[in-house]
Amino acid sequence: MKKLVFSFIALFAGIATMFAQGAPEIYFEQITHDFGTFPEENGKVSCTFEFKNVGDADLVLQSVKASCGCTTPDWTKEPVKPGETGVVKATYNATGRPGSFTKTITVKSNAGEKRLTIKGEVIPKAQKVEDKYPFEVNGLRLMKKNCYFNTIYFADETNAKKGSTKPLSKTEVIEVINNGKEDIKVAFENGNPKLVSAKMTPEVLKAGERGSIEITINPKDSGVWGTFKKAIKVKANGKPADFDITLYGNVAEDFTNMTPEEKADAPVLTVGNTISLEPIELGKTKTFKFKVQNTGKNPLIIRASHCDAEGFTIKAPTKPIKAAKDGEIYVTVNTANAKAGKYTQRLTLTTNDPNRSTFVINLIGEIK
Repeated sequence: MKKLVFSFIALFAGIATMFAQGAPEIYFEQITHDFGTFPEENGKVSCTFEFKNVGDADLVLQSVKASCGCTTPDWTKEPVKPGETGVVKATYNATGRPGSFTKTITVKSNAGEKRLTIKGEVIPKAQKVEDKYPFEVNGLRLMKKNCYFNTIYFADETNAKKGSTKPLSKTEVIEVINNGKEDIKVAFENGNPKLVSAKMTPEVLKAGERGSIEITINPKDSGVWGTFKKAIKVKANGKPADFDITLYGNVAEDFTNMTPEEKADAPVLTVGNTISLEPIELGKTKTFKFKVQNTGKNPLIIRASHCDAEGFTIKAPTKPIKAAKDGEIYVTVNTANAKAGKYTQRLTLTTNDPNRSTFVINLIGEIK
């Protein structure tokens, strides 16, 4: 019983000591700062939140974190004694961030957690012609030099007659401006006229006038299947640009109008998702082969084979693979510019198998 009494006495003594020592308490007179409206040219803007320790023990800020990387906080690092003040400074980088913003700063201390807010609206800086149209040739300036067409689903004549809803072509537009003092007539060097067509509107661009280059991809009769990367060059009054307009895309077959009977008779590509290639010595060139099988009913056509990896060359069957027959794919690896070690590369096949029209095979191996 005496031990129990002494335990209670010790407990109450500890509590009394704790209250006697007190605790820190943080107080912000202002927890929100509105920068209002300001121009993007101002770049970084800052504000300071002052706080006071209204408690009875030293206050320590343990961490101060902003809600995004565009805001950088700074704060009082040393302990703040009772009755004294400290600061939390917030700097917002408005460069490249036009428009309204609201950001938070979370302050954690031995007195708990507080959240501060900064907000405002950034007026975008006026763009120069060179900023909006960064690519130039003989006074003609282009807004971009890359066009991304994603996937174009080509319908053969049979599916087209059934009323294919997929577009047979796609067009991308590049805005241009004549930033010179003379009229400009635009022409194009196009190495892929069956696949790519380019048109300038208007044909002659007057000084200070804006226009557009329309680039159309139409795979019909082009013989292009699968992933493609093509280039055309712009000429302004006969002078060629020192850059290419690069076109990226993928041509795939449109199977949407196949009947159930046609699908049942379709070819079937059968091959593993991963093909292991034997090790190859660094600096050497070696050719490997593996088989693909047609387990369907109609002939299997490998329309295209593609591997982006440097030093990899792919050769696929050019003739249709009959039902229940095999075809061989050859992979030649040139390691002259490679590094030793294990590798995994992607080989993409484009076929007339409606369930595997685009099929990716992982080629794995090692260069020693």
